[in-house]
Amino acid sequence: MRDVEEKMERFVAQVRGVRRAAELVLLEGPPSVVEALYGVVRAAADLAEVVRRMVRDAHAEDTSRKAEDIVLAAEREHLLYQAVKALRAAAAEVLGDSGIRL
Repeated sequence: MRDVEEKMERFVAQVRGVRRAAELVLLEGPPSVVEALYGVVRAAADLAEVVRRMVRDAHAEDTSRKAEDIVLAAEREHLLYQAVKALRAAAAEVLGDSGIRL
């Protein structure tokens, strides 16, 4: 159960990052930033799918997919991290030398 709780904590932190990133796009970001945000949203949804299953399985004390899901969650967490980096890069390109840090 501790493994699942740790995954949930990391996931919640990632979701907070997604929300912060979405706030940038709400400022009428250009298509490149909007597209990058969609990448973040898709990656977050893919990770959420695995985390939800891990939580359900943990509550049901079903360990049949635990090892597989740990690996899959780590892969999807990395993809989400990469998507957030891409969003920051797209936003930074638009912001240029404005002095605003992401």
